[in-house]
Amino acid sequence: MLYLFDDFVLDTDQRELRRDGSPIPLQPQVFDLLAYLIRHRARVVTKDDLIGAIWGGRIVSESALTTRINAARTGIGDSGEAQRLIKTLPRKGVRFIGTVREAAREVESAVAPAKVETSSLVVGRTAPFETIDRMMRHALSGQRQMAFVTGEAGIGKTAFIAKAIERLTEQGFDLLYGRCTERFGTDEVFLPLIDALVNRYRANGPELISAVRAHAPTWILQLPGAIDASERAAFQDEVFGATRERMLREFCDLLEALSAGRPWVLVLEDLHWSDFATLDVVSRFAHANGKARVLALCSYRPADSAADGHPIRRLHRDLEIHGCCSELRLDRLSHPEVERYLALRFEDAELASSLSKPVFERTLGNPLFVASLLKHLIDQESIVETEGQWRLSSQAAFVRDRIPDSLLNMIGHELDRLTDSERRLLDVASVAGEDFSAALVAAGLSDDAIDVERDIEALVRKDHILVRSGVSEWPDGTYSGSYAFRHILYQNIIYQNLPPGHRAQTHKRLGKRLEEAHAGRTSEIAPALALHFEQGREFPSALRYLREAAESSTKRLGHAEAASYLTRALGILDRFDAAGEFSARIALLRKRSWALRSFGDLVGSIRDLRDMIACAEQAGEIKQQLNGLTAVSSLCLRVDRHACLEAAEDVLSRSQGLADDTFKALVQGSSASVNLFLNGWRKQDATLCDRAIELSASATNYGILIRRNGISGIVDCWRSRYQECRRAGTEGKRLARLAGDVYTFVLFNVLESIALIHLGEWRELRREIAAGLELAVRNANGPSSALCRLTLAWLHVEAMDFDGARELCESVDDSLLVGDQSTYFHKRAVLAKAYVGLNDPSGARRQFDDIERRRHEEGIDIEFTAATQVYHCLGEYYLQVGDLTQARNCARQLHDYVASAPDLNHLAQAHGLLARTALGLGDSADARSHLSRALEIVDNADFPIASWRVYRTAAEIFAKYGDVDRAATYRSRFVETVRRLAQNFEPEDRLHQSLLAVSATRTAQLEAMTALPSRPT
Repeated sequence: MLYLFDDFVLDTDQRELRRDGSPIPLQPQVFDLLAYLIRHRARVVTKDDLIGAIWGGRIVSESALTTRINAARTGIGDSGEAQRLIKTLPRKGVRFIGTVREAAREVESAVAPAKVETSSLVVGRTAPFETIDRMMRHALSGQRQMAFVTGEAGIGKTAFIAKAIERLTEQGFDLLYGRCTERFGTDEVFLPLIDALVNRYRANGPELISAVRAHAPTWILQLPGAIDASERAAFQDEVFGATRERMLREFCDLLEALSAGRPWVLVLEDLHWSDFATLDVVSRFAHANGKARVLALCSYRPADSAADGHPIRRLHRDLEIHGCCSELRLDRLSHPEVERYLALRFEDAELASSLSKPVFERTLGNPLFVASLLKHLIDQESIVETEGQWRLSSQAAFVRDRIPDSLLNMIGHELDRLTDSERRLLDVASVAGEDFSAALVAAGLSDDAIDVERDIEALVRKDHILVRSGVSEWPDGTYSGSYAFRHILYQNIIYQNLPPGHRAQTHKRLGKRLEEAHAGRTSEIAPALALHFEQGREFPSALRYLREAAESSTKRLGHAEAASYLTRALGILDRFDAAGEFSARIALLRKRSWALRSFGDLVGSIRDLRDMIACAEQAGEIKQQLNGLTAVSSLCLRVDRHACLEAAEDVLSRSQGLADDTFKALVQGSSASVNLFLNGWRKQDATLCDRAIELSASATNYGILIRRNGISGIVDCWRSRYQECRRAGTEGKRLARLAGDVYTFVLFNVLESIALIHLGEWRELRREIAAGLELAVRNANGPSSALCRLTLAWLHVEAMDFDGARELCESVDDSLLVGDQSTYFHKRAVLAKAYVGLNDPSGARRQFDDIERRRHEEGIDIEFTAATQVYHCLGEYYLQVGDLTQARNCARQLHDYVASAPDLNHLAQAHGLLARTALGLGDSADARSHLSRALEIVDNADFPIASWRVYRTAAEIFAKYGDVDRAATYRSRFVETVRRLAQNFEPEDRLHQSLLAVSATRTAQLEAMTALPSRPT
């Protein structure tokens, strides 16, 4: 990108400041500082912003910062006195205040494949270029286009793509360019896409960042320096709970949004080495139907993908079947095409004609082999240039020359012609990677960096194995040229032929130099450091950087890739006896369990926790055993109750001998709270919970606070202390969000919702549900979306909108609930209540049968929050169908289930239900007795759901027995309670109307009962 101001041009692609066409020398940090100020010219840039962006957060003195700012001013003809372009705002920061015009380069060298030389020597590709031109026209009309460029190694895919980019940019297309690398492959999530965005951001930051902020916030954290430290926390909150699916969607949304302004070409090279998440993006983009002026070019080698079992070929076939892509298969050059290439290369048709047959026969038209063979012939002086004209020295010499018979042998032959010093240099370069800096190679050779850079430049000029690819600057200020192998085959052959000991030693040297250069910022290159130290057999360092790479992947929501890094780390532990091996293994298993859980592999997550427990057992680490068991119990809470309860009991058993009273109380309280949630109330469990809450009252540790709030939330819910339960749920959600723990966040959200339902704070509940649903939908989290909709259905059924509740329940696909026992039972309970409210007993019966079938098949009970709903609803159902004996049995079940806590809210409802069944059975004394107990509870507590039910029952019973005044009193209280609930909503709201409609209907029924002759008391 070019930034034009006054007489200056700041070229971020070439990293050059020019005035009237003449370059102005700037130190690298000064250039970066100036570029940063210009990119962020819309605001004041603070000292911390500059230190974070330019120095990576390292400690920088005021004088050093002032010196760089003054140097930037000097470079652009400004000064501290004039402050014409760079203005200092005391105690605030600095700001670039000049008028800037932006201009894109004609071809963006910063993001194009830098190592490819494009020229008229691209031959034999007429048909593929015609396809490109056709696809370009479709893309310009808004029809997204996807093409796979396929072919063997050396066939010219990169050269073809580079030429295609030239053609497309000439037609106004902008460019996103990324490529995959063999070294990191499937371990680095979204690597080519991140590279594409980073490259583009460096070329034209403000425009891209604006689009990413608006359309792909999950990607903003992938771009170093794109946001300030002050904004990072807000963005982390914005992407809380984000899934990989959300990242897929947002990248495609970003492409569509960018293409609204101008057309784009997205290039992804070497997808046979791609991570799987990137392939998911390709698939999603290609399958989408929305308008997008985007042409995607993706290259891969079919043979390599088939050999490695990589899914790119399957993806390609799937897109072909659905008509979502084209294939641009690059074949070997024909004999006439080889002759055409030779004619262009030597500008001599006669020479081309004489050479074409032997060259074609030897190379079979492989473009890289052709180019390599010609260089070989020139080096052997079989083809010579005399006075500007190329000629064959002698046909006999050409025929007799020992020409390698394969491309690999050809490359080997080229390498054999190098001097010892050149070969040493390339040996180290092959270890450094396909792209490398001169400074890194110098470290591997233990030579002076300037001398090595000079030697590399000489090799670039002399041979065609290496090409320039730009410049490299490390955080420690090291600045040198960057280079690349012209083709990956050169690097592969050199690397594979290195002696194992020499290769390992070189990896180790390179790792140590990179580690030193990136001190304090190693997370940016953790995968490379891990690779070098792993291959260099420096295992402690490899472990450290595999952990760091896993953390970086997790921040990018690459949980599967994080698990892959941690698997490699565990593999290293298997290969050598590390000091503290048990503690390292325990930590790695715990981290991998978290990663597996985060991308939905609960089975794998629990397996790792069990391995961690076994490892802790071997090491005699009782606390780690108990932490692992507690985590197993928590993970299994909603999906495997047997395993959950087994782990909880194991915690209680193993923790008996602990000396740490607080830790003992917490783990026992956690297990006891699980028992309360799943098995019902037991005094001994409640006592353990109370002790845990008491001993952790002054805790500040996150883990302890999470446990404490979980324990107190369940106990308070059982005791109908809903305000306290709500506070525990809200605080637990806050802590879980801070830790990025979505699973725990959902558990606390459930607790908070239960509390709000029973408190009658339905406006707040609906607001929380809406926020949760928005988060779940934004994050493409199907199970969380289902849970939110079912909680909303529960609200609707309690607000007596039975049709709405049924519709919400039926909108939740049961396939989302297959592994979630709690949510399955919750849906059935709400549906049963809806059908009873709709006077559809057969519909309700189906739900009860489903609940009973699953309980029988899996041998489990329903957790208490659903059990209370099911028992009460069953009682209502039997009253509806006239089976008063069964209704009374269900009411007694509810009573016995909740009385010992006591759960006063549901105890009042149980007494109310028992009063109604007694009334139906003609037992007036029993009816009055249970009604009296129910009224005593609701008159002294704030339980609005229980209150309206009990007041309605009271009005009904007193009306039946002729006590008109008391019937009217409780009828009035019933109406007032329902109206108070309705006030949660605006008058036109569906729930406001449903509450008042049912209130009016029930009131009319009660008034009619009062007018009837009374029963004898």
